[in-house]
Amino acid sequence: MTVSERKRKAIARAALTLFASDGYERTSVDAIAAEAGVSKRTVYSHYGDKENLFLSVVRDTYDGMLSRIAEIVDRTAWDSELSAALSSCVTDITRSIVRAPERSTLVRLLITEAPHFPALIDLMHTREIPPLIAAPLTRLAAAGRLAAADPAQAAEHLSALTFGQVINRSLLGTVPLSEDEIARLLTGGVQAFLRAYRAAD
Repeated sequence: MTVSERKRKAIARAALTLFASDGYERTSVDAIAAEAGVSKRTVYSHYGDKENLFLSVVRDTYDGMLSRIAEIVDRTAWDSELSAALSSCVTDITRSIVRAPERSTLVRLLITEAPHFPALIDLMHTREIPPLIAAPLTRLAAAGRLAAADPAQAAEHLSALTFGQVINRSLLGTVPLSEDEIARLLTGGVQAFLRAYRAAD
């Protein structure tokens, strides 16, 4: 990693921390530079201005989480028994979401700053988890293992029934859930999904 890349990462970490703790308006570029251990000029040379820094940091952090989820979907053994494959995928996705240290930070930023930054709403609509799951569900439907005329919608239903339940029950991660409770929600969600979408024998 080059010096420039290290500085950019340090700026991004500092900005995410300060934006989350102090809010966009109260966070100054001077404070971000001091937290990152760089000059104010360095911050501007990497990001241009505070608004672009804010949007870039949120986007890059969120995209990093989605990349980890995409890796989970890709490594899932979709050729195995259907219930086991689905359970493995949604369980690993849920663990990734729940354990991501930056997730709560992003949630706070999205709740507090989205009214002032419509681009954040666009970000959430254009970068979502269900499309990542839709590809394997499409293959399962083509192979006759799922009765899903619309795999994209099926992926939305699977998401809502599983980790969506966990996110809602935990109040966006503010209330910790036990492993048993998470397992119960995911198992019930997968069972409900299969009742709706399992192909007839």
